[in-house]
Amino acid sequence: MKKFAKPSAAIFGVSMIALLISAPAFAQTANDAKDSDVIVVTAQKREQALLDVPLAIQAISGTELEESGIGELNDLIESIPGASSVSRTAPGFETIQIRGIASGTTGDATVGYYVDDVPFSVPNLQLAPPSRLFDLQRVEVLRGPQGTLYGQGAMGGTIRMITASPVYDDIIGRFQGEVSDYAGGDSGFAVDGVLNVPVVNDRVALRVSGGYELVGGFADAVLPTATTKNVNDTRSWNIRGKLGIKASENVSVELGAWRVVNDLDFRNTMDTPELYKNTTGPIDRPNYVRTTLSLFSGVIKADLGTAELTSSTSYIDSLLDFDASFLAGGILRNDSTFKTKALTQEVRLASSGDGPFNWLVGGYYSDGSIESDICLNVFLPCTTVFSVNINSTGKIDTKAWALFGEASYSFLDDRLTATIGGRQFRDKRSTRGVNRNGNTTTNDGDVFKSFNPRFNLSFKASEDFLIYGSVAKGFRSGSFQTAAQAAAASTALGVTVDTAVQPDSVWSYEVGAKGKLFGGLILLDTAIYTIDWKNIQLQSTLSGVATLTNGGDARSRGIDLGITLRPAQGLSFTAVGNINEAEFRSVFPQIVAINPLAAPGQRIPGVPKSSLQLTAGYKWDFANWTDANGFITGGYTFSNSQLDSTGLASDKLNEFNIRTGIGKDNWKFQIFGENLTNKRVAITRGSLGIQPNAPRKIGARFSVDF
Repeated sequence: MKKFAKPSAAIFGVSMIALLISAPAFAQTANDAKDSDVIVVTAQKREQALLDVPLAIQAISGTELEESGIGELNDLIESIPGASSVSRTAPGFETIQIRGIASGTTGDATVGYYVDDVPFSVPNLQLAPPSRLFDLQRVEVLRGPQGTLYGQGAMGGTIRMITASPVYDDIIGRFQGEVSDYAGGDSGFAVDGVLNVPVVNDRVALRVSGGYELVGGFADAVLPTATTKNVNDTRSWNIRGKLGIKASENVSVELGAWRVVNDLDFRNTMDTPELYKNTTGPIDRPNYVRTTLSLFSGVIKADLGTAELTSSTSYIDSLLDFDASFLAGGILRNDSTFKTKALTQEVRLASSGDGPFNWLVGGYYSDGSIESDICLNVFLPCTTVFSVNINSTGKIDTKAWALFGEASYSFLDDRLTATIGGRQFRDKRSTRGVNRNGNTTTNDGDVFKSFNPRFNLSFKASEDFLIYGSVAKGFRSGSFQTAAQAAAASTALGVTVDTAVQPDSVWSYEVGAKGKLFGGLILLDTAIYTIDWKNIQLQSTLSGVATLTNGGDARSRGIDLGITLRPAQGLSFTAVGNINEAEFRSVFPQIVAINPLAAPGQRIPGVPKSSLQLTAGYKWDFANWTDANGFITGGYTFSNSQLDSTGLASDKLNEFNIRTGIGKDNWKFQIFGENLTNKRVAITRGSLGIQPNAPRKIGARFSVDF
């Protein structure tokens, strides 16, 4: 408790400053602030009020994202109980865990990502959508396994980015510009814009948004001959278009296209929070890591009266491209590409109406592939077959389908609701590859299956308070690794390790409560959970090669807590936290021998024991300036240390942020400071270095609607 006493006082101090600045606004009563607009979400693939959804879910509106300064996925993760970053190699090459379900950076993701109704899924790589969070209607974060409605890759949770839809009867435009500067580093800027135009009034509308961002560098490369400053700058741009068509009174169509490109000149892994020591290149080479994404989608909705039919089609084309050389106990070159293509189709039919019985049925199909060209080479160029860790090409094809359904019935005047659901999943995968070091060819294939039920019971203790219990299964499909990876594991374990990696799964048991207390003075969202994880796809690093082997079980237990206090008009205090105990329970002795961190009783790598975010905010109207309003928000973020797969521990994160602004009519201006104390720490620590937090950042943002 002593650790949090000082930050709590700091947050209280920020709030007191806001009170003193804005005292005249307190002529209003506290009761005026206790009723907020009903938040509508689609987490259960139908529109529902947030307080009626019996799940551990957060919904953050686009306005809240802006006022909180949440511009990218890593900013969002800090506000989610039980979530953290496992790795931040580059924009889009990020790995996230929720509730202790973390397994390194290889294999399929343990968190599912959706853009609207479109899944963002990359086989055998744990990637996140690489884009800024702009022009979004809201973000929904579902904690815990979502194996019934969202399926593959969602056994830790699901993050849904709901983009703003076209408006059919009005021309809407918005521009946003931001400048910032890192302490001891470079300046940066970002510009974003959106334009909505009705093409045919009340029938067809087009919405286009996009932007460009330059994130200034703040790390120095120390070379044998010179030191180059601020080498790790990042450039990102994206453009998204959505065409809305009202085909009839009951049928609507949305066609979307999104292009994203991110370039990182250097790497986010360094020797200290300030320096890349003993690092060579690619100072004169652009695009050390480039991530690109093209996403095309089409969503059709038809109101059939007693039910709504939804068809969602998407196509993803993404590329992760490495081009680097650096020193890590010797010259190491990484010249690798990973190309992914995936076509997905989902059709579902959901009941509509106000009756006690509700149901949903659907089907899902995916046809995807990932092509890899990997050269991780010590001492010599990748074209030389000598002292090569991995020098191979390969392709994994996946064809997956699923049938899913869910039904619920309400009793006792709709106060008690029972829900049961299930998903039958089948994934046919095949792989073929060539090991250029020896000119050998590998071909393999397998079929992975899983049935994933869900049971939920919820009780509305009052109109504004919900208690629920849930039992659910989550899963992750099996996959394949290269022959070099399998050979490295076989040599170390003394047993034959196949190129095929079998699926793993979780069973989650959860009790939660959410709602308003004392007429809206307090908002509460809390949950207690236990997750049993079976047949874990364990990652080990052997002779510089990351390998996967099945052979472990684990258990994650924790408490999520979110509480907001609104004592007066415009004033709020929020605390979001998690305490988690994620440990291995049983592991094959051969694996423990080469990976002692995977022994029973050891913490699961990539999972902090606890996290906390405290926020105090105040909004007010200016008494002598019509339609003008202001806001101020102060925040503190804490994250405990976490281990990597080799046992190295990261630092604890303690950051203070502040943001204040003023708005009038159609414009808003704000200034902000992040990591105000400029404390530099290792968010992750591994054998090749650390990934640090950013230094103090001071900036300003201006936005205007027209």
